[in-house]
Amino acid sequence: MNRTILIEENIGETRAAVVENGRIVELHLERWSEQSGRAIEGEVYRGRVRKVEMALNAAFVDLGVGEEGFLPFGKSGRPKGMHEGAAVKVRIAREAYGEKGPNLALIAPEDGAAPECLEPAPILAQRLVRAFGDAEAVWADESDLDLDEAFDEALSPSVSIPGGGSLYIEQTRALVAIDVDADGRKAQGNAAKLSQQLNMSAAKEAARQVRLRGLGGLVAIDFVHMRAQPDRKATEQALRQAFRRDRAKVDVAPLSQFCIGELARQRRGRSLAELMMDKQGEPTIETEALRALREAASALSHSRRALVTLKAGEAVFAWLEADHIGWREAWSERLGPLPTLQRDDAAAPRAFSVRAD
Repeated sequence: MNRTILIEENIGETRAAVVENGRIVELHLERWSEQSGRAIEGEVYRGRVRKVEMALNAAFVDLGVGEEGFLPFGKSGRPKGMHEGAAVKVRIAREAYGEKGPNLALIAPEDGAAPECLEPAPILAQRLVRAFGDAEAVWADESDLDLDEAFDEALSPSVSIPGGGSLYIEQTRALVAIDVDADGRKAQGNAAKLSQQLNMSAAKEAARQVRLRGLGGLVAIDFVHMRAQPDRKATEQALRQAFRRDRAKVDVAPLSQFCIGELARQRRGRSLAELMMDKQGEPTIETEALRALREAASALSHSRRALVTLKAGEAVFAWLEADHIGWREAWSERLGPLPTLQRDDAAAPRAFSVRAD
């Protein structure tokens, strides 16, 4: 199997894609606005125990960044020296998401200043190369694959199934629901043959979409009904096989009599939607502002002598004008003269337009 990691360094964020056999199967995002503000998987901290919860057989640990970490004690019970105020050396086992802080793995109780980061994570590209082992990292502009298109797909509520049909994907507090719809798909043979062919394709694409979007927890897939038990079993096996290369642990249950496929996928952190969208399902102001900077930089790349004007609605303009991430300095160092930033009171708050003269 051929695996490549595409890296795109933009002003304000780094985007990455894991490509397997020519298709993007994972997307990753790291933003400047969160630098030194979140604990990253694999980092090592000397934390300070804030509370021991014997009812949970765990402790809550202050890491000095982000939310307090959750440190389970395991079957051996409370470790020696584990008490409120103690310093402990821990590794980030799972990043924070939603209202939940990171999960921690105990290395050892120890003395020293706490909280303190002892081993910061390497950059995103290095983490991904290390995680997959056999992957080669290349710049995204050396590939024919479009990262903008891939990220838009991963945020869309519906996607096409290869060969016909659609998946409708909804992330709720309790679970991720995926509905399989034929949407006019045709097949040689009878209705049973159509259902089986559609579901086999849907199982593969559903697994890809779960990985692509960084979804975790309980996932329920409503397949098109199949009467024959062998067809249900074949669809279940296709779903298992589709997750074979996933780094996250995935448990797949047999299809129910109603042809509902259930699986549990290990949460490794926030989904793309949690990173890029607000609670109303719209792109955050930061997401749109960084998109504006990408388009402005792209316009400049076609001609270094171009004069770029970026007109933005109230919200995007205010975010760019405040410059909390230092984008102006980075732009000057990388690209030269800054674009002209103008407020467009006639535009929607998160809208923008780019012009190159």
